[in-house]
Amino acid sequence: MYRSTEKEGRNWKMAHPFYAMDFAFYNSMGIYSFEARCEMLKEIGYDATHLSVWHGERWRDVEKLKNVKEKYGLDVAGVYVVLDLSLGEDHPRNAGILKMLEIMEGCSTVELAIQSVGEHIRPSDPKGDDIAVKWLEKALKIAERRNINILLYTHLSFWIERHEDAVRLCKRLNHSNLGIVFCGYHWYAADGTNLKGTIQAVAPYLKQVNMSGSSRNPHGFGGVATIEPLDVGELDNFALLGQLKKIGYNGMIGYLGWSEGGDAYSKLRRSLNAFRDMERRVEAHPHWADLKLTP
Repeated sequence: MYRSTEKEGRNWKMAHPFYAMDFAFYNSMGIYSFEARCEMLKEIGYDATHLSVWHGERWRDVEKLKNVKEKYGLDVAGVYVVLDLSLGEDHPRNAGILKMLEIMEGCSTVELAIQSVGEHIRPSDPKGDDIAVKWLEKALKIAERRNINILLYTHLSFWIERHEDAVRLCKRLNHSNLGIVFCGYHWYAADGTNLKGTIQAVAPYLKQVNMSGSSRNPHGFGGVATIEPLDVGELDNFALLGQLKKIGYNGMIGYLGWSEGGDAYSKLRRSLNAFRDMERRVEAHPHWADLKLTP
């Protein structure tokens, strides 16, 4: 966990482990194979790969992860899953996530997005808290025993849509194996204001970060904003890195890349180069990132 203090900011690690979410390999023509994804990431210079399982009915896909380090020389940043509590705890899509926690090898991080828990409960509605907590308590018992971190993943139009929703659950459960992924795109698309305050609020629970280039556009994801490589768009990821430096965040940072299409290799390379250059500038000139941020 990371606390928001200027003293810790001075312990900033310049070269963060950088990973690509496997979303970057999805496009309208198909999906690159698991093997091709790992080989590309290693050749380009990424530190870790990532796997989207989506829901519990696909939990067997994680069996591929146990050999990633030995075969490709990559770490595994996390496994992304989506919990849909409107289906009930015993539905295979939800129960399968618990099975996955029991057998997962080669990865100690699960990124958990939670969809709406019923038509009468809208995104960010605290009415869903009790239902979510009941499931999380079961999952955390397994996570504690197997030394796995469950990180709440905010997602536009999902029940956990905003980072304050994730903070609310973390405070209530107060469990060392429960944390938060700061999702740059979903913060920007759902709200996009008070970056400094949001980062400071999630700091005690922050265990992972992902970033995306993005511009406000009604033709973008969710009819709100685009998802693009890190060297384009209106979203200022340099300012985001500056805020992460202030709280001394030294964990993994990832590139989102959701279904951008085109040549995945070239976009992954561009994003890695852009990220490393932003790191260099934040390290050399931290005051450059002291924007007068909009409230």
